[in-house]
Amino acid sequence: MAKVEMEVLVVQAFEHRQTFALLLGEKHGSRRLPIIIGYPEAHAINMSLDNMRPARPITQDLFANTLMALQVSMREVTIYKLENSTFLAYLVLESRGEEFEIDCRPSDGIALALRMKAPIYCEEEVLAEVGHHVEAEEEETEPSTRTSASRGRASDRPRESADEEELERRLKEALAREDYETAARLRDELARLKRQKGDLGS
Repeated sequence: MAKVEMEVLVVQAFEHRQTFALLLGEKHGSRRLPIIIGYPEAHAINMSLDNMRPARPITQDLFANTLMALQVSMREVTIYKLENSTFLAYLVLESRGEEFEIDCRPSDGIALALRMKAPIYCEEEVLAEVGHHVEAEEEETEPSTRTSASRGRASDRPRESADEEELERRLKEALAREDYETAARLRDELARLKRQKGDLGS
């Protein structure tokens, strides 16, 4: 299965909530992948992004320090599946020439990858299903005109295609205004619709 290298673009807090949006971007492309995470994971990721070192190591620091002390290297973290609106990931660790895959949450794996300078990947199948292209800023102008044209094109297609196009339009607008909570919900709705279409076609 092909893997796409990703990078952390931003971690953004939701107002009045203890949840955050982690936005990953395709390193050599325009696709984006929003993931909802908790405060501890957001804090751990932001500390690495800001090159902050706490007086005492937090959990991710402790794990990274332990791996390095044992001469275990981290090869990568890979997001490989979306299941019941939850992303699944694994670490690849190497010790004495042998590799091990360890199940993890994407947020924990990414926080560790940032500390150990390891690449972050997403399976192409996952990114194709729930990732979204972000065009240049000038393409985001006059959304009402773009919406009207989009609906006009969709009217000549089957209803499933029209629904999918509408979700993709709303997802793109949510990402453009950095509303990652809405983007994550729309991403899940779009993924469910694509799965339904796939089941009908099989």
